[in-house]
Amino acid sequence: MNGLLKTLIKPDWDDNPKRSEILHAANLLQIGEFQLIQLAYKVWYGENLPEDKINKIFNEYMVTGVIPIWVTYYAKDILKLDQANILDSYNKKYHVYDHEFGKYIFNENQRRKRGILYALIIIFFFIGSHYMAINYVEDEASASFYPPYIEKRVVYPELYNEKK
Repeated sequence: MNGLLKTLIKPDWDDNPKRSEILHAANLLQIGEFQLIQLAYKVWYGENLPEDKINKIFNEYMVTGVIPIWVTYYAKDILKLDQANILDSYNKKYHVYDHEFGKYIFNENQRRKRGILYALIIIFFFIGSHYMAINYVEDEASASFYPPYIEKRVVYPELYNEKK
């Protein structure tokens, strides 16, 4: 739990200092770790990361903590550019794999309108789902706590027969 709290407070924190460098470099470029790995592969090998290697490399990185040397060097280069104050994180070469790059919110009015629209969509679905749950879902009590969850109406029909 302590690690989760540290990560929430400082997103580029990690137990492994080498991985922290990679997280920090990805945050500087405003991209994800996977995109940083793709960029590092492209710079190191001069070609896009092949489909058959994607899962292997990313699983090793995320699960076992094995960091390819070319990712470490690429991250260090990004950090050096940042320290020299010449890193342009909005350069298109860093966002080759980011399909939403370049879609800007031009002013505060557009940002506010988009925020209100998203809030209204969330509120609409929240109220709609609760309305449907209240009006259309009947509470059929289960006959027991353990599976299979058979309703009491099926197990004890005598309790639900109308008295004449």
